Amino acid sequence: MDSLAHVLVPPLQDPLTYLIPKELEHTIDIGYRVAVPLGKRKASGYVVARETADTQRLQTAYQIKPVSISQENQPCFAQDQLKFFEWVAEYYGDTVSNVIDVAVPPTTPPREQRTVLLRQQPTERLRGKKQHAVVDLLASAAGGISYESLTRRVPGCAAAIRRLCELGIVEVQSCRDERWQDTAPVPEWASKEVALNQAQQEALQAISAALGATKPHTFLLHGITGSGKTEVYIEAIRTALAQGKGVLVIVPEIALTPQLVDRFRGRLGNAIAVLHSAMPPRQRWESWRALLNQRCFIALGARSAVFAPVPNLGLIIVDEEHDASFKQSEGLRYNARDMAVLRARLHACPAVLGSATPAMESLWNAQQGKYTLLSLPARPSQASGVKIEVVDLNHLKPWEMCSPHVSPPLMQQLQGIIERGEQAFILYNRRGFASYLQCERCEEVLCCPNCSVSLTLHRELRSLLCHYCGLSMHIPEHCPACEKENARLQRRTEPSPLKERGAGTERVFEELQQLFPEAQIARLDRDAASNIEQYRAILDSVRSGTTQILVGTQMIAKGHDLPNVTLVGIVDCDVGLHMPDFRGGEKVYQLLTQAAGRAGRALKGGHVILQTRVPKHPAIMATASQDYSTFAALELRARRALGYPPFSRVLRVIASGAEAQRPGDCLISLRRAAEQWLSNQKVHIEILGPSPCPLTRLKAQWRWHMLVKGRSPSELVRFMKFLLPAERKIPGIKLTLDIDPQEML
Repeated sequence: MDSLAHVLVPPLQDPLTYLIPKELEHTIDIGYRVAVPLGKRKASGYVVARETADTQRLQTAYQIKPVSISQENQPCFAQDQLKFFEWVAEYYGDTVSNVIDVAVPPTTPPREQRTVLLRQQPTERLRGKKQHAVVDLLASAAGGISYESLTRRVPGCAAAIRRLCELGIVEVQSCRDERWQDTAPVPEWASKEVALNQAQQEALQAISAALGATKPHTFLLHGITGSGKTEVYIEAIRTALAQGKGVLVIVPEIALTPQLVDRFRGRLGNAIAVLHSAMPPRQRWESWRALLNQRCFIALGARSAVFAPVPNLGLIIVDEEHDASFKQSEGLRYNARDMAVLRARLHACPAVLGSATPAMESLWNAQQGKYTLLSLPARPSQASGVKIEVVDLNHLKPWEMCSPHVSPPLMQQLQGIIERGEQAFILYNRRGFASYLQCERCEEVLCCPNCSVSLTLHRELRSLLCHYCGLSMHIPEHCPACEKENARLQRRTEPSPLKERGAGTERVFEELQQLFPEAQIARLDRDAASNIEQYRAILDSVRSGTTQILVGTQMIAKGHDLPNVTLVGIVDCDVGLHMPDFRGGEKVYQLLTQAAGRAGRALKGGHVILQTRVPKHPAIMATASQDYSTFAALELRARRALGYPPFSRVLRVIASGAEAQRPGDCLISLRRAAEQWLSNQKVHIEILGPSPCPLTRLKAQWRWHMLVKGRSPSELVRFMKFLLPAERKIPGIKLTLDIDPQEML
């Protein structure tokens, strides 16, 4: 009898059967990534089952090829994760092989770490300065020196090390480089223990009781900004670790990870496996392996960390659970928050969803008893709270403004924080210097040739950028449309100037520099901080007090706990308020509330300025009154009337293609077929559309969409299975099925 492996090779749907060679029989198991022959090429796949069979009998029907002997053959996921992968594939209409391929980070080949050790003092005279230098350095070092470090300190010493090895004076030891922990010193601010208040203790007790239970339990931890949700997380993690259980912590933004890692390391130690896509591939893979090999029991990361192979998983925490960043926007369009709840059910462990502004779906689940609501209604006693002031820009003439985007009340507050040596955050949720360039004569707007959006002026980069397809082009001196028309008509008209319209963080940053030339002002957006190191450096300058005013996009609104920030100014609260999205008001309320929560987190009081032209909008009024309950009640009432989530589940079907009309024709035909299928099914499905997407053209593709509303996820999954064959058969059209979409553009 021989051993067979059933191997899923992405993107194939069904597993292929391979023979496990005798020398690999006791090595390869479920969860291994293996190299296999596939036709005339070699491919990589994942073992999802093993069996024994009489291969001689099977060979009469077809030839069973063996798994290749390769360095690629190594464990990639735990066996108990396979059921989770299968459920994700079923719900999102994808293959299990693709789910595993998304879940498992790219593997990296083993790297040897070499250490040079001094075995004995030389008994004979050494030759050359480099041999002397190597021996002297090793003699002064306890435990040896890494080969790379030694060759840096004594350039060109490789030959000297070889000769010293031959003489038996030194020895070079090799071992696999498995570094994954952050060994940098923990900031002092991150190590401070905090005594829990009564509400925090009650929340912790409820979570701790669920840790000892044998059935899953989902908690919605609703705590106002600055109420100490992270402290509850840390104490709950300590309890889980004391019981020998593993913990998974998911945050919405990669940019939030360094600060949270510092706080966790300061209180829980260095054994934390950090996972996100911006990490160096080797470090990310070694963090994954540390979990897989049970050398680490805490995983912390962004969206993709929901797939982490945490050993003996006993607690899952989703911080800022309301955030749309948990939803993957391409490929496998999973929602990490929802998948975290599912994974907790599969492992029969508690899941904690924390937020100051819970998503309407999570709140409704709590109101219906599916989740247990835990509340942190106040900040710690030493925090002074925050005052929120609304500035109606409709009542201010342009000449009354201190600058185009700074009102007199905001100017007055900024002057006060500078005089007192305090700090301010200024939020404008748009990047760049100007939203678009427009011709003063023909009123033509410079747009992206690939997308139906205007190009954004980035003065610092000296270019026009498309924030959707990434196109970059130089800034023209004059209107291209007018120049083209003049050339066509052979006119000698004076070239038409381009006027800057709208604004972004760059412009607000420049205005503040002109208003406060002596102040230290920094900017934090995706242009100023394109990697974790730049992000950390900017925040460190704020924490140290070097930066007095920080201007930024939503990157400054989430998770930062900086006690000297006493002022938050939101330059334009209306950005995103009138988007064609039923969640538009909710998203704006969440962003404003999160941003306002950065102020007044310590003994000093906080002040928030909301600049708006629609002061009576429910999202603005609720932010100003700090009244989540009233806003949520209004939002749920509107959603119920229109049949939107949480009172239904939604599937968005997007058709895109190179020809303008074909995506629309495709969806019209698909709707007819769907209506015929629905007439024979006992499901409650409503189809809206099709219609052109708000972003009609994106990355040179024309786009149409339609919305499908159902009462339950199972109904939508059934409908999606009906659509899946069409997704693969329509030539020239890409059909995207997005279940539980978070954006409608």
